[in-house]
Amino acid sequence: MSDWLQDEQVRATIPQVEASMLDAVASDQPGFEEIAHWLIGAGGKRLRPILLLLTARSLTDTEGRNRAIQAAAAVEMIHVASLYHDDVMDRAELRRGAESVNRRWSSPIASFAGTFILARAINLLDSISPKASELAGKHCAALCLGQLREAENAYNADWTIEEHLEMLEGKTAELFVLAASLGAMLADVSDQDRDALITYSKCLGLAFQLRDDVLDYIASSVELGKGSASDLREGAYTMPVLLCLGQNGQAADELRARLRLAEMQDADVSRAVEIIRNSGAVEATEQLARDKSEAAVTVISGLDDHVLRASLANLARLSVERRA
Repeated sequence: MSDWLQDEQVRATIPQVEASMLDAVASDQPGFEEIAHWLIGAGGKRLRPILLLLTARSLTDTEGRNRAIQAAAAVEMIHVASLYHDDVMDRAELRRGAESVNRRWSSPIASFAGTFILARAINLLDSISPKASELAGKHCAALCLGQLREAENAYNADWTIEEHLEMLEGKTAELFVLAASLGAMLADVSDQDRDALITYSKCLGLAFQLRDDVLDYIASSVELGKGSASDLREGAYTMPVLLCLGQNGQAADELRARLRLAEMQDADVSRAVEIIRNSGAVEATEQLARDKSEAAVTVISGLDDHVLRASLANLARLSVERRA
């Protein structure tokens, strides 16, 4: 893990979160356990559990720290479960540089595995407190509604920027908000600090997703761990696409015409990507991501805990500087 995380205790706790996730998805069916372990074992940035542990860093007693570790594991499991379902919806072949579960086994198996992991995550939170599982249910519902809204707008070239950002708040930002909310609840932080952490997390989630949308146009398939321009192929028009379509001129008209094709061939996708890259829409999306990152840093400026404030500021900056 890079040096952005200034809390050594949180850094040292990450292996315990990993172990808790594996314990939580243990099954008496070895074959299914392998499937449940597939994406957990593939790693990931673990930003959501780290965010939770940071917001709960004021907990010093062993019991409190253990609850935070369990909650962090549950939040990451919810995220992993959503990836299984995402890959089924997108018919993805790669995830984190490895075969997706639906590719390796099947889409039905991937769906069952995702639901299984989600159920185990909720069980884990319920063992912490009913309020924790209730909070998770609320944010999971918002996440699902965000994903549903994205699916309903597949191939919609007339989607507005405001509508798209609202969808991203549900699809991506909700799990960051859940992480911060759980950490704040466990640590019993003040209402003022809790509100700041929740607003920070929403801005962080948007910055993170917008950076993802940028990377789809500037990073290689190896860096992404998935096929490049995959969202465009599947009709999930991200911010660079919408910004380009919103421009007046021949380039926007040509892009719209190609997106309306009954079936885009590889040459059509390549030309669409070229139009988007040349339009300045990728750079505009990158600036929007930076704006969200800066807003996240600003909102936590009043936190008294210097280590927490510094780590969260570094995380916000990392979200828009990463290459994968």
